[in-house]
Amino acid sequence: MEFVKMHGNGNDFVLIDEFESVKVPDNRKSEFVRVVCDRRFGVGGDGAIFVQKSDIADAKFVFYNSDGSRAEMCGNGIRCFARYIVERGYAKPGVVKVETLAGVLKLDVWFDEMWWIRVNMGRPKFGKDVPALKDVWGEVFEIDGRKFEVYAVNTGVPHAVIFVDDFDFDFYKVAREIRYSKLFPEGTNVNFAKVLSRNSVFVRTYERGVEDETLSCGTGSCAVAVVGNRLGILDKVVEVQTKGGILKIEVNDEIYMNGTAAKVFEGRLLELSGFENFG
Repeated sequence: MEFVKMHGNGNDFVLIDEFESVKVPDNRKSEFVRVVCDRRFGVGGDGAIFVQKSDIADAKFVFYNSDGSRAEMCGNGIRCFARYIVERGYAKPGVVKVETLAGVLKLDVWFDEMWWIRVNMGRPKFGKDVPALKDVWGEVFEIDGRKFEVYAVNTGVPHAVIFVDDFDFDFYKVAREIRYSKLFPEGTNVNFAKVLSRNSVFVRTYERGVEDETLSCGTGSCAVAVVGNRLGILDKVVEVQTKGGILKIEVNDEIYMNGTAAKVFEGRLLELSGFENFG
């Protein structure tokens, strides 16, 4: 079975092309993803993307986190997906439509020394639409004697945003306590953001489904920009810095994410535990 390894700002994915035929049965995709995303026994990745045909768009984006859970959206992943389908000829450069569980998204894809993708991420959702048991806006969590104000928003998937002055706390302990809070019935991604200026912010994200910090999170970057703008501490156009790189986020009625996508290598799965008969 052939695959492509790609990343968006260090958030890395295994792409499986099912545009012409199904490679992994739906009832085994979760199991397959857990194995192929394992960094010791598989290819390694924060998630896996299946490229499929769509009746309502240029292609269908089917995304799984590395733990095998299905997710509606992935900001960095959809940029990789968009580059791939244009390079493969499934869509033409320019405006590309992609079907996701979060709806049909429009992307601008072009090449200027490298591949650039501008994604219309749609409108942010708040309150019960996160989903959350209530409108989590300024909810205070006290952990290890430090108070954290949590703001919840859905930018394709649920996110909790916390603005901090420093990172002098147990990142994983605090992130996991919020991630698994009963306030979020489906769990949440957790973003800690340090404002550098009105148009610049540094973000660290703990991703649900990966259950670890990732080098970058596209939907998380959007969430921080939305919450920061709503609180009046960030402008409508903001540069989000992460350990993996920079994204430019525009906040209006809808959110726009601008960034690149890199193709690292192509390969063929030879021996993958439990999947010897595929490929």
